[in-house]
Amino acid sequence: MLKTKTLIHPETGALLKRALRIETVSYMGMSKEVSIEGWFPDDDGDGVLTGPDSEPLDAALVELKSAYAAEMKALAKSVRASTGLTQRDASLLLTGSPNSFSKYERGVAQPSWPTFVLLKLLARQPQLIEAIKSV
Repeated sequence: MLKTKTLIHPETGALLKRALRIETVSYMGMSKEVSIEGWFPDDDGDGVLTGPDSEPLDAALVELKSAYAAEMKALAKSVRASTGLTQRDASLLLTGSPNSFSKYERGVAQPSWPTFVLLKLLARQPQLIEAIKSV
């Protein structure tokens, strides 16, 4: 059986050939470069991934999500320790939800981007909690 040596891009009409390309996978401010095989044009244009071509991208995303969850668990615990707040008080004060810090610290849920930024600021300057309490 003959294998196809080229494809035509379904949207651009560009001629595609099998090639390796380095792609960057990003998640919540973290990123990782991944080498993938797929159908790509000679220029830097869009390619097409078929079959298992996207598996390295999927694996990198799973890895980044796991690293982010671990970072969030540690960050939530650290912020609570440095501010002297209970899980419930931290949850209500910083997210409005009564159980969010329990979920963050167990890795069951991750904070939204604005909450992540707030936690990073509090990790650097725990005294900001007093300003937040006064709002």
